Amino acid sequence: MSGSETHRLKSALSPAKVLLPLALGIAVAWWMLDASWDDPVRDPATGDETTTRALLAQFTWSPRASWALIGAVACVLVRDFAYMVRLRILGLGRLNWRSAFSSIVLWEFASALTPSVVGGSAVAILILKREGLPVGRSVATVFVTALMDELFYLIAVPIVAVAVALTGGAFFPVTSGDWPVKPLFFVGYGFIAVLTTLIVLGVLVAPRAVERRLNRWFGWRPLRRWQPRIEAWTADLVIASDAMRGQGMRLWVRAMAATVASWSARYLTLNCLLLVFFEAVPHAAVFGRQLVMWIILMISPTPGSAGFAEVALPAFLGDVTGLAYLAVVAVLWRLFTYFPYLFAGALVLPSWLARTRRKG
Repeated sequence: MSGSETHRLKSALSPAKVLLPLALGIAVAWWMLDASWDDPVRDPATGDETTTRALLAQFTWSPRASWALIGAVACVLVRDFAYMVRLRILGLGRLNWRSAFSSIVLWEFASALTPSVVGGSAVAILILKREGLPVGRSVATVFVTALMDELFYLIAVPIVAVAVALTGGAFFPVTSGDWPVKPLFFVGYGFIAVLTTLIVLGVLVAPRAVERRLNRWFGWRPLRRWQPRIEAWTADLVIASDAMRGQGMRLWVRAMAATVASWSARYLTLNCLLLVFFEAVPHAAVFGRQLVMWIILMISPTPGSAGFAEVALPAFLGDVTGLAYLAVVAVLWRLFTYFPYLFAGALVLPSWLARTRRKG
């Protein structure tokens, strides 16, 4: 790895960048809990009007809560283990378990330090190169990972929407403040469909034709400002296609199975955390709301949607479960799915840089 790439990697993964999302997350969590402490809510068990303070004061731990908490921990473990399995599959076995673990932790760390729309893909390529994967395999692994993530989303949305309808629920939040949730969702879903189609055509069908066509389109004056990025992206697309050529169906099936396991576990973590506090949870509706919310969080300007996600959760789930406990659940949800990667990444980074110095 060149000195400039090492510098880019260290800059992108600087532990100092943890401070902003950490401060935002803590500030918003504190504000949410303080603001909702004495707001009127309905007791989910009796339907009586009460407050969050009173509900928590009388809350008693139950075997259901214990199993739900165990389930949430298991979901986090399954999510990361499935990511590691997929990385080893796409890396054609060139990554051992230690390398896969470090790569996933640092990949998630990079994603947690950047706005969701930016993501950590560019940094992920550098991470895999430093782990010793060839350039083509690193690029291919990141591209195919993105492809499978997006395919899962495109397929999951209609399946879960039907499941929600069959259970009598609503796929979209009934109230969401001033947010135009449906238009934003359909625009985002359409964008993902177009991007996925381009990656499929670019990696599996006609990479150089896609490269030529996109570069020609973005040579048009109104789009010219994005031309350098598109040229770099399409060049990587061709590299990924060359690296994936000749791979059999078995690799794709195994990698897609790991993708389904990881994303399902990611979303089911929230379902389990809700069961800590609620006797019954409309699982299909909660899963569906997370699919909708994921699109909305993509436009958050904060690193890892810090501060934004915590506020969005009650807005998206309030009409499904009621507002009781939701401020607490939102904080727990982020403690399970976001903040651990900030700390794990900062802890793993120094030893990883030292271990991979020769590989890079």
